[in-house]
Amino acid sequence: MLSEYRVLDLTDERGHLAAFILAQMGAEVIAIEPPAGSSARQLGPFADDVNDGEHSLHHWAYNRGKKSVVLDLATEDDLNSLKGLIRSADILFESFDHGVMESMGLGREQITELNSHLINVSITPYGADGPKAGWAHSDLTIQAAAGNMVLTGDEDRAPLRAGGTMPQAFGNAASEAAGAALI
Repeated sequence: MLSEYRVLDLTDERGHLAAFILAQMGAEVIAIEPPAGSSARQLGPFADDVNDGEHSLHHWAYNRGKKSVVLDLATEDDLNSLKGLIRSADILFESFDHGVMESMGLGREQITELNSHLINVSITPYGADGPKAGWAHSDLTIQAAAGNMVLTGDEDRAPLRAGGTMPQAFGNAASEAAGAALI
C-alpha cells in the first residue's frame, strides 16, 4: 500500500510505533540509530533473559520491518549523510528533546530547504514551542497533563494511571497524521 514511500525514523520509544505502522503498510522505513544503538534496545523484557541490545523484545516489536542505519549525528560526515537521506525521504518522524534538531542545523526551515515536499512529524510531549516545550516529562506526567488520569479511579481515591502508554497514543496519532498528509 505504501511501498513507494520512504520514511526516516529518528525517534525513541515515544515514536517507534508511528514508523512501525507505516512499515507494516509497506513503506520503506529507515531507522537512524546512534553508535550505541537505539534507546529501545535497552528496554525490557529481554529474550532468554539476556539483557543486551540484541534481545530487547520492545525493540523487536516496534522495529521489525525497518532498515537500520547507524549515524553519529555529532560528526559532520554522518550529519551530511542524514541530510542526504532527508533529501530522498517522503516522511520524517523525530522525537528529539526541545531544540536538538535546531542545534544540529535541522530546524524546520533547514529541513524544508533540503526537501520541500517532506512530511515532517515531530513527536513531542508538550509541543514544539510554547511555554512548556522544554519541560521534563515522563509517561505519568504526560497522562496527568493530558487529562487522562482525571478520568480514572474512584472519587474517594487519587487518580490512577490510564492503561496503555502515551507513546502508543503518540505513535498512532503521528502515523495517522503522516498518512493524512500523503493524501
